[in-house]
Amino acid sequence: MGLVRRLISLARNPWVFQVVTTGGFSALVVWQFDLSQVGESFRDANYIWSALALVLSTSTRVIDTWRWRLYLRKVGQVPLWGLLGAFLIGNLGNNVLPMRAGDVAKIQIVANRYGLSRAGLASSVFVVESVMDGMTFLILLLVGLALMDIGFIPPAMLWSLGIMAGGGFVATVIASHFLPRRIPSWWWLKRLPKPVLDVLAEGLPRFLDGMETMRDMWLLIQAVVLNFAGWFSQVVVFWVFGLAFGLDLGLDAYIVVMVAANLVAAFPIAFQNLGPYELLIVQVLAAWDVEEARALAYAVGTHMLTNLWVVALGIGALWAMRVRPGELFSMVGQRKAIIGGEVGGAS
Repeated sequence: MGLVRRLISLARNPWVFQVVTTGGFSALVVWQFDLSQVGESFRDANYIWSALALVLSTSTRVIDTWRWRLYLRKVGQVPLWGLLGAFLIGNLGNNVLPMRAGDVAKIQIVANRYGLSRAGLASSVFVVESVMDGMTFLILLLVGLALMDIGFIPPAMLWSLGIMAGGGFVATVIASHFLPRRIPSWWWLKRLPKPVLDVLAEGLPRFLDGMETMRDMWLLIQAVVLNFAGWFSQVVVFWVFGLAFGLDLGLDAYIVVMVAANLVAAFPIAFQNLGPYELLIVQVLAAWDVEEARALAYAVGTHMLTNLWVVALGIGALWAMRVRPGELFSMVGQRKAIIGGEVGGAS
């Protein structure tokens, strides 16, 4: 019984689960495909195009950082290069750690170095960014399904995504307009301990500052434009990778590829989605009659190179910003310059 309990305990560990699923999917890929033909596709690839794709993928990060700076319009001002550095470190954290730990890290860096409110930063990342990404992804998913006349997404999942994305967007807009900036005099709130009430009283206005984009129509329009620009730049990156691996496909195919790649990333069941990502991309490319070996080489190449690039950029940002590991989780503000000089902000 002790052995059974240990096995059950291990199975509940997310790290163990991801290791097992990664091994299972990787074994499935090895068993299902002719790896010698995949190797030939790698040998025939034009890595100059791959290098260009990685450079273009960096522009996606710049666009996303610019968008984040827009979300922080009322929270405080941060130099674009400093915010980009924090964003790249956050991407690194999300790439190697579970539970969006990278997003927590980038919030900590900006709060500590520039004195911006953690409540405002958190609402900009976990509320506004998530809602905007969800709506944009849903629209692109519908476009992808229209372009790809096969039902690889169950209707129940599509409805669930639609309800979550649309409902979340509407709820966030309503909340940003009607939530009071002061703690209401509700009887159940008065029962909370005074330290908790003090934190809520101070944090609520800052939290709403991070949602300013959802209240200001002009900011919202800019955010929508930047959102679609960022996602479309991902399509261009996948297209350039396609040139590297000799895929003769139009942009419509790469819209579907980008949607599929982000869809599998939204439901990570293996470490770095190794296996599920490759299998899904191969199935998507089969709709355009891409041979399996070349499709798998493209999937493995895009997955491996982009992940390594994210790690390299994140490590470079850590070095350039001189970020110590303890700073990622420290609650003590340092008000230091990251890149580009000191700047003040709401604290």
